[in-house]
Amino acid sequence: MNLAAMERAAGEAAGLMRALANEHRLMILCQLAAGERGVGELVEAAGLSQSAVSQHLARLRAEGIVATRRDAQAIFYSLASDRVRRMIETLYALYCAGPARCRPAPVPSRRKAS
Repeated sequence: MNLAAMERAAGEAAGLMRALANEHRLMILCQLAAGERGVGELVEAAGLSQSAVSQHLARLRAEGIVATRRDAQAIFYSLASDRVRRMIETLYALYCAGPARCRPAPVPSRRKAS
């Protein structure tokens, strides 16, 4: 890898790590690593106000870390790339793995009533 490419990659990695440097954003990303979530689910899991979660999601979206999907009026969030997923999984393995240290909440069923 040449120096210019390495500098670009370092800048990209630093941007991701700056976004991860907030414990609330990191907790939101841990929830999203378990699957797509709506804002309400993230509010409940993070224990923050909807406004705070929305601000964190806006930052993560601006950084290209999360993606959105709209279903009628609801917006669902997910991790934007495999690279981000691998980073979260690595952090999980380093800091959370082990007997009952931390687990993301299970993803609820999204089946529609017939």
